[in-house]
Amino acid sequence: MYLFNSIFEKDFNLNKFFLKFVFFVSLLIISINFYEWLIERSYYEYSDWLINYQGGFTRRGLIGEFLYILYSITTIRLDLLVYIFVMSLYIFFFYFLFKILDKAKLNFLNSLIIFSPLSFIYLATSKTLAGRKEILLFLLITIFFYKFEKIKFENVKYWLIFIFLLTSLTHFGFVFYFPFLVLFFIFFYYRQTPKSIIQQMLPVLIAGLTICFSLLYVTIYSKPDISLLCESIKEFTKQCPEETYVRVFTYSFNDIFKIINNFYINNYIIKYPIYYVLAFAPIYFALFNLKDGKNFKVKYLILILIASTFFTFPVFFLGADYGRYIQWQYMFYLLIYLKVIQLKLFKFKGGNLIINSKIPLILFCLIIFFYGFFWSVPHCCEKDFSFLFDKIFFKLIN
Repeated sequence: MYLFNSIFEKDFNLNKFFLKFVFFVSLLIISINFYEWLIERSYYEYSDWLINYQGGFTRRGLIGEFLYILYSITTIRLDLLVYIFVMSLYIFFFYFLFKILDKAKLNFLNSLIIFSPLSFIYLATSKTLAGRKEILLFLLITIFFYKFEKIKFENVKYWLIFIFLLTSLTHFGFVFYFPFLVLFFIFFYYRQTPKSIIQQMLPVLIAGLTICFSLLYVTIYSKPDISLLCESIKEFTKQCPEETYVRVFTYSFNDIFKIINNFYINNYIIKYPIYYVLAFAPIYFALFNLKDGKNFKVKYLILILIASTFFTFPVFFLGADYGRYIQWQYMFYLLIYLKVIQLKLFKFKGGNLIINSKIPLILFCLIIFFYGFFWSVPHCCEKDFSFLFDKIFFKLIN
């Protein structure tokens, strides 16, 4: 049989039908998980989408306000609107991501990269991530990179402002991931004059600072009227604000830091760097095995990715969902990597990058399967150190 034939690594090519199957199963699992969160009126996964501007301007409220207005106009249940809206985001995200992957050469190394536990499958393998607000960010940046080469140089700023506006007013933490887009823009258009790049980036900078200062102001000095906000959504929550994400708006920065400090005793500083190395290893290996193109240098690409990663550090000081925050980084890495490969800015140095000798095709498949589907990264708050395959091992022996 073909599966048992020995092949070189360079001859491996992922079956696109299998990729479609994984996409379908992931979407199905997410839809079921998020429906359960909706029925339970979950604190984080569901109620976060209900935050709106009925009690005054606040962070995280843009999409919630849009859905609330739609609910007021149509009289369709707000919880149903949330479910339809969020699942639509997932459907379009998977569609555009597949369109990108369909154009890529899915060799053995690239298959490990797209099936990393922090890639899109993380949204399905971790139930607590179903329906979280990062899906909005993932969809927008996926569309951006899908259309990137077709966007005129002078129009990129409008895309960046739109993405920044929509995402930052939905989740303030996304602000710290914006350097990935800005630095990639500068990297790709390095042949433009500094004056031209500044002219394009200045409106983005002004818009970004305006939004950031506005969000900081309402967070510190002008908090929303919680009673009015709760009044607008009380029919669709258990108890507001106590059992909704709205309660977070009553916390001071000291309260937030006290909560976060409780998690640092859970080996956070030890285990998450290990998870990072394991999940990012294939994509870093691929990046360091690219050779310079005619007009682009690999080292500059790696530098902008690492620099952008450092810009995200404030998120880790302000929150405890380290698995989520690392995944946000990974999705930018993945989309930027796929784009530079698709545009042929770089090529691999050789045909066989990891395994030089012939091995059975089924072994390649098993390596990808075990690496991508048999372990995961806890998104937050687990007290015990989680090793590779430990949960599956304990299930088998119990």
